[in-house]
Amino acid sequence: MDKATKAALYSALLAWSVVRAGSAIIQAAPFKKGTVQVADIIRVSADALKAVDLSYLFLMLLLVAALWILSIVDAYQLGKKMVTISTTRGNPE
Repeated sequence: MDKATKAALYSALLAWSVVRAGSAIIQAAPFKKGTVQVADIIRVSADALKAVDLSYLFLMLLLVAALWILSIVDAYQLGKKMVTISTTRGNPE
């Protein structure tokens, strides 16, 4: 599996987790039909965070940070490879 595929899979898994958690919070929220207040969103988010165990929350944050760092390293390596390829093609000595 090449690095671009791995980066795409990391992004897809992370994005899917965020969408799934966000939709669960929104579905559980007691919003009035047609009106969404910022204060209500903040309150519901705070209630959801209170319901999560702190060690689980720390584990999720650690996973997000690790994936973020891996995506940065991966992007750097792919960019470096692209620069090497374009330099080699432009200067075929």
